[in-house]
Amino acid sequence: MKKQMVGSWQLSGLPVPLQFVAFADAYLDAAARLCKILKRSSRKSTYPRAAVIEFLIFHAVELFLKAAILQKKPNESLHHKIEHYEKRYRNLYTRKKYAIDIPFKTEYLGFKPAQIAARKASIMPTFDQINRYPADKKGKKWSGIYAIDPSAVLMLIDNLQADFRRLQVEIFPDYDMLKQALAKSQ
Repeated sequence: MKKQMVGSWQLSGLPVPLQFVAFADAYLDAAARLCKILKRSSRKSTYPRAAVIEFLIFHAVELFLKAAILQKKPNESLHHKIEHYEKRYRNLYTRKKYAIDIPFKTEYLGFKPAQIAARKASIMPTFDQINRYPADKKGKKWSGIYAIDPSAVLMLIDNLQADFRRLQVEIFPDYDMLKQALAKSQ
């Protein structure tokens, strides 16, 4: 069997935004592959795997938004607040051709501003926390019921992958560099 070493050198010559794009693509691809396994195998179809799929999708979106923001604002400060990144992305990319449907948004429909502020201030788990850990820092299980339908999630992933491909060409003029760097390493 031929051994193949893969490493960070595959991305070393690329601008940082393209490196974020590469990771976003990889996370979304991993989510699609695992979701296909859940769809076809009842034995492997477990909630922990479903949670991992949702986390992979969530993280892919976060990384893609960071890539797009860094493309326009290379000195932007980074953190892990996806709601901030969604707003920032929409402020930087206002034209309709940059539209992207971002899943897993927290919406406060029907809440008054004071109620929204109270909910945000409460110790509510974030979507990514629910999908990374079975309990909070003190070992208390999350309240609520969480589930996915693999078929529906695969459609969501397909739509996101299509958005990523379309936007990669629009936002990253040197996107071909990434494709060449990854093709060269194979």
